[in-house]
Amino acid sequence: MHVEQHLAEAFGTASPEQYFWQTRHPVVSHRERALVERAFLPLGKKILDVGCGEGATLHHLGAPAGAVGIDLFEAKVAFARAQLPACRFSRASVYELPFESGSFDQVIVRDLIHHLDEPARAMDEVARVLAPGGRVDVLEPIGRNPLVLLHAVVTPSERGELRSTREFLEGLVKARLTMLSSEPLQPLPIHRLVYHRRVGRPQLADSAVARRGVDAMEGFAAKLLPDSLWAYLHIRAVK
Repeated sequence: MHVEQHLAEAFGTASPEQYFWQTRHPVVSHRERALVERAFLPLGKKILDVGCGEGATLHHLGAPAGAVGIDLFEAKVAFARAQLPACRFSRASVYELPFESGSFDQVIVRDLIHHLDEPARAMDEVARVLAPGGRVDVLEPIGRNPLVLLHAVVTPSERGELRSTREFLEGLVKARLTMLSSEPLQPLPIHRLVYHRRVGRPQLADSAVARRGVDAMEGFAAKLLPDSLWAYLHIRAVK
């Protein structure tokens, strides 16, 4: 299996700290669950989470029994397997999914496309393993958002976010599937910066004043920013 070196260096190990920040932090976990539920519900019966990482997305979806997660790195797969025993996890590349055609009625693609050298090839594989009438849900950051742009500039492994635009993502999907909707989400997720486990202060969530301040700033951003500059784009499509 070919492993892009830049991905291995940035993401080759599991990050329990990131998983627990996403799933246990009193503010971040609530926002993450709301984002994931908005993008991926209702759930299909046979679910594939492509690029599942440590399993936080499936955690927020209730760890549906029998759901399958794949990731390129064994350390992440092993961690996810230990956290979510009701789900099944395997090491695999999105370019060579180890499943028969038409195996799933829902494929989740979150925060993956901007990391890929060959996103079109990956989406071909996603479409292949999707059953006729099945659904793909793509959730990706948008590089024009101020916080996403900052993230891409200061984090070499996230530079792919700079090419992540609505036009690019919709084009990938429309070339292979029938697009049902394209919805901007999270205008300016300031909470991710303020409560960040490394560059922010996670403990500020204990302060009601701080929480109100962050909520007010995000509410103001929702009114100020055009939706073309919101942080995430959710695309829903069917085969």
